[in-house]
Amino acid sequence: MKKIEVGIKGNHYQVIVGSNLVNQENLQILKDKEVLLVLDQNIPPKFKDMMTKDLSGLSSKFHTIEILPSEENKNGVTLDKIHSKLISKRYSRDCYLVGLGGGITCDITGFAAATYQRGVNFILFPSTLLSQVDASVGGKTAINHPQGKNMIGAFHQPKQVFTDVSLLSFLPDMEVSNGLSEVIKHALISDKEYFEWLETNMEDIISLEPKALERAITRSIEIKAEIVAKDEKEKGIRKYLNFGHTFGHAIELYGGFKEFSHGQSVAIGMLMAMKLSCIYEGFSEDDLIKSRDLISKANPNLNFKINFEEKKLIKNMSVDKKRVGNNLTFILLKEIGQAKINTDIEEEDIARAIHSLV
Repeated sequence: MKKIEVGIKGNHYQVIVGSNLVNQENLQILKDKEVLLVLDQNIPPKFKDMMTKDLSGLSSKFHTIEILPSEENKNGVTLDKIHSKLISKRYSRDCYLVGLGGGITCDITGFAAATYQRGVNFILFPSTLLSQVDASVGGKTAINHPQGKNMIGAFHQPKQVFTDVSLLSFLPDMEVSNGLSEVIKHALISDKEYFEWLETNMEDIISLEPKALERAITRSIEIKAEIVAKDEKEKGIRKYLNFGHTFGHAIELYGGFKEFSHGQSVAIGMLMAMKLSCIYEGFSEDDLIKSRDLISKANPNLNFKINFEEKKLIKNMSVDKKRVGNNLTFILLKEIGQAKINTDIEEEDIARAIHSLV
């Protein structure tokens, strides 16, 4: 078991990485507390039953609510259902929300906690690779709006995160690929040695070999925790974590949050951002090819040669929350492991990047 410290000023907490973490010993923080369990409907009954049994035996008040984990349901309607449950069952400001599920469940659990009675506690048990290396760490909580992804949200840090690798055993291949997009992102923006290790060990990670998988998860969380500790509210280097996301979120919206998953969109978005990096930052074609090969290996069923309607995709970017005034913010690479913020990109070059995969 590995404990990773997230050292945010005034809100220090741990991310615990290991196996079989759903047990009463780890849930002692919730003893005699009011607890609402927010459950991802895709969680296998085995884990639901274990969590429900443990929490009902510990807490002073316990209820559950299940949500359908889709981007189109990550909205105000689902948020209202959680708030209504809390209010109808008379939960106080000392209550805890517990999120057991993927990135959507983590995001909406955190945002419900941030907004109920001006902020209550929450802990997370992320159940997908993507949520374990990304959504559960750093306190970004949000819901979607029809005009853009994660447009309504708050920074609200959890009290603890339990990253249980054994929860990944039921994941379909596409969900593993979704998470690997974020894993590769962490290496590309921050750690060349980690990138090279991923090149060597990607097949083991894809097959969920325990040691390789736990090492990848741990290193990715460490990278994100280091960045978040320095810049909680995304005023500077935390923006590096958005590498591939300016394109990626626009791609998700382009497909109506149904055609492309978050991980697929980020994978495509990173390749487009690397093309811009070649134009603006001198990112080498050799590094672009190596990166593309690793992303392709992690996403074997994704067709990268998509002829996007450039005007529609660029319009989608215009509502991106990472804009500075009228300028879009892109995270580019100078080389593998070294990121840079650029807000001065010509629209014709954005179009070139969009069409560079066709």
